[in-house]
Amino acid sequence: MTTFLIPFTAFASLMLIMLLLYWVWAHFFDRRSQAKKKRLQAIHNAVQLGGQSLSTAHDSALEIWLRSRFRTFEQLENLVKRSHSRLTPRRLMGLMLALFTAVAVLGLLLKTNLLLLLVLAVGIASTPVLWLSRQSNKRREAFGDKLPETLDYIARAMRAGHGLTSAIGMVGKEFPDPIGHEFKTVFDEISFGIPFKDAIDQLADRVQSYDLNFFVISLKIQHETGGNLTELLDGLAGTLRERIKLRGKIRTLSAEGRASEWVLGSMPFALGGILGLINPGYMGVLFTTSQGHTLILIGGGLMSVGFFLLNRIVKIKV
Repeated sequence: MTTFLIPFTAFASLMLIMLLLYWVWAHFFDRRSQAKKKRLQAIHNAVQLGGQSLSTAHDSALEIWLRSRFRTFEQLENLVKRSHSRLTPRRLMGLMLALFTAVAVLGLLLKTNLLLLLVLAVGIASTPVLWLSRQSNKRREAFGDKLPETLDYIARAMRAGHGLTSAIGMVGKEFPDPIGHEFKTVFDEISFGIPFKDAIDQLADRVQSYDLNFFVISLKIQHETGGNLTELLDGLAGTLRERIKLRGKIRTLSAEGRASEWVLGSMPFALGGILGLINPGYMGVLFTTSQGHTLILIGGGLMSVGFFLLNRIVKIKV
């Protein structure tokens, strides 16, 4: 069974590499593709849509089919938008496929255990998604920290005689990224005729912040029922500041647990590296025997469970 599986896996990996090389050439070096991208970029700069994409104009049939059949592809699109990355979902999938193929080919050349090889390939291929998730979380935190100041700014602008849409546009010009970029996108969408309710709903979908959801719901209620919006924004800004203070206190109190998570998680790797330097033959058994591969899989599974439990303990929602 193994003698048949290895040639088949090698052939499949070679075909994946060939397809990946053709995809890279078609999207980055083909003259027609380059010209198409330049035209789309010129249109994008002319209309100044900010963060809104022109996907409906130049989506490929493959993207449309993937979006309609697989929810995971749509989640990747949302992740790319939230992280404000230059990657596209297609490039992200191509990068993940390239990493998976490289690890698989290297593991086959080294005659690694197939189960261990699969786990390593999937883990390394998922690193771009983890990195984008981290960038998305950092961007959301930076947005939430500036949101109370933004609400005060909008309230002062409205007291000075500006309308709500005009105040949102002023935030887009005066505030830095990410909050300035997102509010400028809302202003551009409203200017191009998108209803106010839809524009702020799209803002909530892009950022996905609990603090922003309070602001969006307040605007939608005020837009339908009326009322003193400046007082509403002042009260909401005070509430958000108290939430930020509470999150800071919780983060301080849970610092010991988060430090324990990193120390306990890095200790096996540090100890394994030290033992490997002192006595390479002693640690080499883990990588050259089937029993060692089994121990690595069991240890990795137990460590993953431990990481998950520690993270759940120290992560407190406010």
